Amino acid sequence: MALQTLDRAVAALQALGAAGPMGLRLIHLQQSLGLTKPTTHRLMQALVDHGLARHVDETRRYHLGPSLRLMSNLAPSEGPDLLKACTPAIQRLAEASGDTVFLGARDGLYTVCMSRATGDYPIRAITVEVGSRRPLGIGAGGLALLASLPDEEALRIVQVLTPRYAAYPLVSVEQIMASQRLARRQGYALSDGRVAQGVRGVALALTDATGQPCATIGLAAIRQRMSQRRIGDLVDLLRQEIGWIERSLRETATPRMN
Repeated sequence: MALQTLDRAVAALQALGAAGPMGLRLIHLQQSLGLTKPTTHRLMQALVDHGLARHVDETRRYHLGPSLRLMSNLAPSEGPDLLKACTPAIQRLAEASGDTVFLGARDGLYTVCMSRATGDYPIRAITVEVGSRRPLGIGAGGLALLASLPDEEALRIVQVLTPRYAAYPLVSVEQIMASQRLARRQGYALSDGRVAQGVRGVALALTDATGQPCATIGLAAIRQRMSQRRIGDLVDLLRQEIGWIERSLRETATPRMN
């Protein structure tokens, strides 16, 4: 029972993280967790008591709590800082392309948006908020990460996530599988109107110092702006910057000899 409660608490915190600054009302948390209203209320009250969540009386919404930031600051650093390593690259990509650039990190079966940079093109394609979570296979970034995994692992992940995909009505499980196979052949992932109608996204996975796929960088724009020819140019830009990031991560992880 204790393990079940922990699973529920983690799911609640993940839902709050995906909601971003807007937070969630109790009814939306209840629907997300599949629990009764009293059980959801008790769970959220416990998280509030421990500082892991906070409740704003004026809006009647729950948000992530201050204790999470404190624990994050206290956690020991392990390896290179991915966000620090990628920030200059995504800024350069936004300036060079004029489009919106996203950095996503893999977190188990999900992709978490860690950062975003916008170019100067007047029509911006903002399809994901910083801090939001999507199942692997959703969006160009999620497809890029899924395609970077061995066939058996990718299939297992899709099977586990199938119920979660129902929240994305513009894409089917069959389309996800076909798109990840195509991404593997092409060397990049493309999402065409699968998250937001009229928006295309292109992304590549990047590996950490050990060679394991850990994150993804992608660009999004309105469909008219992202022609097939331009996709090739954007992929070249992505490969150049990702190569720079991966070299930086390896150098940072390698101890220097005196």
